[in-house]
Amino acid sequence: MADTDEDEIKIILLGHSGVGKTNLINVFIGKEFQKINETTTTSYCFEGEYKYKNTPYRYNIWDTAGQEKYKGITKMFIRDSKLILIVYSIISRESFDEIDFWINNIKENLGDDLYVMALVANKSDLYLNQEVKDEEGEEAAKKYGIDFLTTSALTDAESFKEFLYKLLENYINIKEQSGKVSERRKSIKINRQNIRDKDKKKCC
Repeated sequence: MADTDEDEIKIILLGHSGVGKTNLINVFIGKEFQKINETTTTSYCFEGEYKYKNTPYRYNIWDTAGQEKYKGITKMFIRDSKLILIVYSIISRESFDEIDFWINNIKENLGDDLYVMALVANKSDLYLNQEVKDEEGEEAAKKYGIDFLTTSALTDAESFKEFLYKLLENYINIKEQSGKVSERRKSIKINRQNIRDKDKKKCC
């Protein structure tokens, strides 16, 4: 069972204030959608478990403050993240324009760490007030080579759940493959050392 602290999968939602990060997390963990929601000013997390290929994996999903003044604090929570969702609202051009900021921030803080990143366009139920077209979100995701979802925490919670579980599976698969590559490299290194040791013995 993958239940050590090192094996916990840290999931983090980033994005501008008011894009619906808290409600996305609420519907994912089984809470009701909150029509009136106070702006998140502190970061907090929920713990859960997901079973994949008969193996349970522990994860913790973090909600973060999105206001400009809290972005410096958010950097601390990006550290050790394995699955990052950048969220914007289709009715907020400002939140969409921040995508580059968040992605650059993630790359700067995580460097060569192993992680999966995705882009989520929330509040699709408010399409009559749409400021950001779906095609723009798709192009932004294509630009960075990441997955993309248009959803609504209010009316389309299931699609978000399925999307997040898919990303979890992607991360687990990538991690497993990375581990196998590391083992093969280690084996090759050991074998080469054995060959060198044998050569030395032959010379004696």
